[in-house]
Amino acid sequence: MKLDFLRYLAVSAAACLLALFIAQSEAFAQTKVAQEVSSRNEVWRDEKRSRDVPVRIVAPAAGTTAAPVILFSHGLGGSLEGGKLWAREWAANGYIVVTLQHAGSDEGIWKDKPRLERAKAMKEAMTARNLVLRMDDVKFVLDDMARRQKEDDAFWKQADLKRIGMSGHSFGSRTTMAVSGQSLGPMAMAADPRITAAIAFSPNVNKRAGSLDAQFANIRMPLFSITGSKDGEIMGDGTKAEDRTLPFEHMPAPDKYLAFFEGGDHMVFGGHNTRTSLDRDIQEDVKALTLAFWNAYLKQDGKAKAWLKGDARSILADKDTLRFK
Repeated sequence: MKLDFLRYLAVSAAACLLALFIAQSEAFAQTKVAQEVSSRNEVWRDEKRSRDVPVRIVAPAAGTTAAPVILFSHGLGGSLEGGKLWAREWAANGYIVVTLQHAGSDEGIWKDKPRLERAKAMKEAMTARNLVLRMDDVKFVLDDMARRQKEDDAFWKQADLKRIGMSGHSFGSRTTMAVSGQSLGPMAMAADPRITAAIAFSPNVNKRAGSLDAQFANIRMPLFSITGSKDGEIMGDGTKAEDRTLPFEHMPAPDKYLAFFEGGDHMVFGGHNTRTSLDRDIQEDVKALTLAFWNAYLKQDGKAKAWLKGDARSILADKDTLRFK
């Protein structure tokens, strides 16, 4: 009898572990790459501003019906290569991703400069004027997607322009916050109502623009902030890693998230290929978390939202944190 009872306990424990594994696998299945993607670069012309906006469009290769759209804004001195890891992951799982390149704060500001002059050129490009230009680039791309769809463009007819996400890294996260409703004094504008949810990689605050609660009070949409313990100052701007958690702290609930990765530096969140195993591990976790976020708020996937608020922590390293409010 005693042996039979021990066997019963062993079988029951195994069954419980198997059930737990299956449940976690099903919850995590949403993060797996689903299909091949296609990518193309175009230049869209904003005649009103006499300004070209280069874009990279990454989408499921086989096409899709009513696909949500995600915009991505690169960091200072970046290009259409910014966010390419994130774009591929999202597109492979049913999203149309449009990466924007912003003249005046892109790679053109440093590329032809002598090495010793590059840092100065970068600093000089981090201006309020360039932030406004970026915000207007986003508005233009939103307008132009709608125009193309209205004109029966075959590709854009498959886009669901009622479900649009906005994202960006570093200066691109400032762009993201600005079009999501952050108040920046005279540059402030209301959140663009066409944007449903947003992700800010390496976000920051402007401590000279007044109360942080007031700055972020109008960000009402779901927003995910992503940063790390080594994501500190860039080009001597004095930013500390903990400063990048402040937008989350001062944004109103609900549907605000913060992922904080131990050892994560500024560049790992830019969406470029990296060299270290830690960086690759962080980026795999970022892919999983961000895809779940988009699924939850652009596809209204209840299981994805439940996973974010529950089992998502199980994929993170011990010292990483995931918070929500």
